[in-house]
Amino acid sequence: MVGERNRRSSGGPLVQIYRSTAGRRIVQDWCRGVLDRHLPLADRRIVGTSLGPTHLTSVGEGPRVLLVPGTNFSAASSIGLVTALAGTHRVTVADLPGQPGLSSAERCGDDLVRRHRCWFAEVHAHLAEEPMIVVGESLGAAVVLCADPDPRIAGLVLVVPAGLVAARVDPGVLAAATGWTLRRTERWSDRLLHTMDGGATVPDRARLIEWMTLVARHARTSLAPVPLPASVLTRWRSTPCRVLAGPGDRFFPAGRLVVPARRMRDAETIRVDGTGHLLTHTAPRAVAGDCPEFA
Repeated sequence: MVGERNRRSSGGPLVQIYRSTAGRRIVQDWCRGVLDRHLPLADRRIVGTSLGPTHLTSVGEGPRVLLVPGTNFSAASSIGLVTALAGTHRVTVADLPGQPGLSSAERCGDDLVRRHRCWFAEVHAHLAEEPMIVVGESLGAAVVLCADPDPRIAGLVLVVPAGLVAARVDPGVLAAATGWTLRRTERWSDRLLHTMDGGATVPDRARLIEWMTLVARHARTSLAPVPLPASVLTRWRSTPCRVLAGPGDRFFPAGRLVVPARRMRDAETIRVDGTGHLLTHTAPRAVAGDCPEFA
């Protein structure tokens, strides 16, 4: 693994996401173990960014894809999607600083559009010059939309995206999230995942339960971002965009995404049958299969 000095910018409140140094080590050891077992040939490196050290995992051959995972997820906890994408593409996964994973353990709480715009540009600069497709999942989609459009971005695939509308939190979701945060057991992790899976089978459910339990015990989760300003969304009008939505998504229901998605060059919203908010885990091939549409 190649290291690079951190180029964090000063200013703004910071939150340490891990409850303890030992907890950080436990979470990151889990991530390294999963990557060692499932992606032994991947190129893994740390690059310096204004949001702190950022871990990049690259694997596969073919056209370029950059993946930014969602809240509480990383390359290691998104193995199914990474593997599906790597079957036909050279995929790079950027663990988002301030989320559990192998990047910086500090989370910024202000001026997020500007900060995420700078971070994305810094990560993008470390990748190859050829055009690439950018896949953003949930929070990762909101981060991607903060970026400046670039001729090297051939298209966007936004999966159950945050940033278009406010997250909906019904009483069942609130109860499960509260229990998961306070109890920090596998039972409550499973219950929370039930609110996210849309009734679909989750092939890696056991691994996700283990992961979400580690996150609850050792990290401080973040809230869903607020909707992005229209001026941020409309900058993407010249870039092809697909929105993949889960009909069973209780956080960002498919029907609520259609209108705001149209601000981006009439972006098409595609409902992936039988899925919910965990679309990337229950239907990773649907995400991977959408990427060649921009080729």
